Amino acid sequence: MTEYSFNQRMKHLQGALAKVLKTEVEFPNRAFVTVLATKMTRNQTHAKVILSVMPNTMETDVLATLKEHDHEIKHALAKELRLRHIPDFYWAFDETEAEAEAIDQAINELKRKGEL
Repeated sequence: MTEYSFNQRMKHLQGALAKVLKTEVEFPNRAFVTVLATKMTRNQTHAKVILSVMPNTMETDVLATLKEHDHEIKHALAKELRLRHIPDFYWAFDETEAEAEAIDQAINELKRKGEL
């Protein structure tokens, strides 16, 4: 498989996964989940899915929900993508929001002290 077709397959997986999560999985109340990226191994047996969860305090609840609905997610993806084998998913969370908040707090603290 060429690099281009492999990247196209990962993008297709990301879009289909986002659609399946939106339609098939009911996340805990107030949790907003977005699929940011997928990274798949060359043999397509494992995939890392990077999610953004708002508010980020709901990450553990979202992870528990994803693990609980693993079979339903794979089944819906198999139908959506028309594949025989769906990779095993490893869920990861985007930490950008938390890092930005920490930087913002540090800047505000420096301003409060008059050092900035």
